[in-house]
Amino acid sequence: MSERQNKEIGKRLQEARLDQGLTIDYIQEKTKIQKRYLMAIEAGQMNDLPGDYYVKSFVSQYAAVVGLDSHKLLAGGLQASKEAETRTENFATGPLPSRTTQHTQVRKDSEFSRRYGKYMTYVPTIIVVVIVVAVLGTIWGMSHANNANQPHLSSSRVSVTNNASSSKKKQSSSEKTSSSSSKNKTQKISQVGSSTTAYTLKNAPTSGSTLTFKAGTSNAWIAVSSDGTQSWSSTLQTGTSHTEKIAKTVSKVTITMGNAPQTTITVNGKNFDFNPQNDTTQTKTITLTIEN
Repeated sequence: MSERQNKEIGKRLQEARLDQGLTIDYIQEKTKIQKRYLMAIEAGQMNDLPGDYYVKSFVSQYAAVVGLDSHKLLAGGLQASKEAETRTENFATGPLPSRTTQHTQVRKDSEFSRRYGKYMTYVPTIIVVVIVVAVLGTIWGMSHANNANQPHLSSSRVSVTNNASSSKKKQSSSEKTSSSSSKNKTQKISQVGSSTTAYTLKNAPTSGSTLTFKAGTSNAWIAVSSDGTQSWSSTLQTGTSHTEKIAKTVSKVTITMGNAPQTTITVNGKNFDFNPQNDTTQTKTITLTIEN
């Protein structure tokens, strides 16, 4: 199966688990499959598994725990692959234009040339004449327009200069005010009450926020949702990082981590301490409400 089909299978398994409120640890306990393989399946990274046999076996066991039909799940990926191959073959073996159609077009072109060919020789001359007349007319019009507006030229220049100067002063004042207002605003992340899973980001950039995730000394699985829609999920390898851009219209970001103690997060370049009590829980979900 292709990478796209693997990701689709992983996404359906993950959604089924989250809908039932189950954790990766629970799936590991029920299937006895190592957590890193379960996270790789959810991320669609089937190449991280030992082989094709284990892919089918692990997917089947995972599907059984979350109540999905593993046969339909795996068959769906194979069916999509066969349909894609069929569409490619149909495109490659499509009908070619018939010889009759080609001969008909040749006859039409010949008839057109016979009837109107003698007039085509005059086309270049006509085009040149039209261009010359247009240029002369433009020069004549501009000459008369300049003569008519000459007495008012001096006052017009003064007015334009004054307007430009006034516009520059207003723009400079506006930029200074905007710069001063921007300096006075500093982003702040705070807990909502005593909760360690709900936070508020105040004074966020009006152009949108940037979240950067980094895995520590072991792999870390992470998923990000913006206003309830998942925008990214993957397993970060040890020491690697990923930057996710959050649109300026998003008001709430949900972050789910499969290895929270080994995950660090920065928000707009500032460290986000989402674990102030040094909680060792592996799977953790936090929400970040954004206020500009």
